[in-house]
Amino acid sequence: MQKLTPQVTNLYNALVNRKIKCEVEFNDGYKHIDITIPNAKLDIEIDGNQHYTNADVMINDIKRGVWSFTQDRYYTLHIPNFVIDQYLDQVADTIKSVAWSRYEEIKKGNKSIWGKIKKLLATLI
Repeated sequence: MQKLTPQVTNLYNALVNRKIKCEVEFNDGYKHIDITIPNAKLDIEIDGNQHYTNADVMINDIKRGVWSFTQDRYYTLHIPNFVIDQYLDQVADTIKSVAWSRYEEIKKGNKSIWGKIKKLLATLI
């Protein structure tokens, strides 16, 4: 396990305090994820400046996010370190709302429009 940054640790603890079931430093078989919320199929990456100022890093992040979505239907949120430092409680509250919405969407499964589209695509491929 890599050493956790203070921002990852702080957000993880804030989510746990809000009763969000999440895991830290999760390996999905392709990459390490800072925080994952499996019930909501939501990955959270807490990023330093290089993720916004280095083209190679940014391209790699895009590829990783596409992989997560196409393989497992996981959404990936990228949050800069400074946002966690300045707005921890607001970010944790917002992630809780997003995770709950995503969980409800997943529960609906094939009843949702995305479930129907997924089912249709499966028959075509």
